[in-house]
Amino acid sequence: MVRRIIVTLCALCVMAASFTKSVTAQTQDQEAAQPLNTTLETAYELQSIKLYDDVFTKENNVRYYKFTVEKMTHFDFNVNSDAKGEVRILDSRGRKIVGWPLRGKNWGFTYFNNAPSLGLLWSEDAECIAEEETLEPGSYYIKVTADKGQFSKKRQEIRFHAMGNVKPLEPYLKLKKTSAVYTGKKIKRPGVKAIGEGTTFMYGNKEYVIKYNLVYDMRTDKRVKFIKDIGRYRICNDSFNLDYKSVGPGESCAVFTVTPQKGVLKAVKSKKRGQLQIAAKKHTAAGRYQIQVSADKEFQTDVQNYRTKKTSQTVKHLESGTKYYVRVRYYKNVSVKYNHGQSAPEPIYGEWSKTKAVVCK
Repeated sequence: MVRRIIVTLCALCVMAASFTKSVTAQTQDQEAAQPLNTTLETAYELQSIKLYDDVFTKENNVRYYKFTVEKMTHFDFNVNSDAKGEVRILDSRGRKIVGWPLRGKNWGFTYFNNAPSLGLLWSEDAECIAEEETLEPGSYYIKVTADKGQFSKKRQEIRFHAMGNVKPLEPYLKLKKTSAVYTGKKIKRPGVKAIGEGTTFMYGNKEYVIKYNLVYDMRTDKRVKFIKDIGRYRICNDSFNLDYKSVGPGESCAVFTVTPQKGVLKAVKSKKRGQLQIAAKKHTAAGRYQIQVSADKEFQTDVQNYRTKKTSQTVKHLESGTKYYVRVRYYKNVSVKYNHGQSAPEPIYGEWSKTKAVVCK
């Protein structure tokens, strides 16, 4: 299991130049059939491998690409352009997950008769460079932006090309248990079932069964000896070089989550007219509390949300004589370390507490 290094091995580099005309025709047909993909709603959808040939202008300097991941996936993306700017991976709601700079150098694409080839060919003048990330199942957008300061009367447009490669990890891992509740103690690593090819390897004349028993904290992307704290963890196999020395996590991983405990409400009282005083049991490991107040017992309408680091919350401007329902849950904001930086912190929630009801004075 040799860990792939894109710059030197470059799985995308050897593809036939005979695809040139058909790919160019497909791109032109797509662009004729759809409006320019300058918004999330009109984003082109990436297939397994696809090449996009387009231009930036000062007024139209953003492109979006949408793709869907059904399994844990290795994602390569290359933007080849003279433009400087930024590339971002966005989640399904358009929020930034991670990003990296657009180099402003024409790296990997080779041209035949002024038409871009689908293949990235290795030569002295063209290096195969791609950005890579491991993504979980879900929908994503790629946002490519060119800096407007590069455009002038002499340079009113910048031609660029983008190529994506979405490849599910093999083997695909399934965990017998995907989450556990924080207890303050060590949590047993879940059992792993590997599905597909690559579950064994040969070393010398002997076949070895690959073990998926390494744990990596996704916040730091560092190996940990055990699972304990609230957060998200990758369960992976070990990866070896040709001398059979461990070099880090293997290609196939699955995600295990440790959540806060179920919320506990200590008290809900109404001491003053139009107000509620709410107290939750302290949860040091999570450190944050989401409190919901509503006149609807099912919390479907007119819900007031409060997020706080304190265990108590006073809610004002309520209707006197109305029965209100209150619940709380603990959460912790946890980020993920990607190849190109740290994502913004996202909450990991515990279960909602039992609901308490009180009539407001």
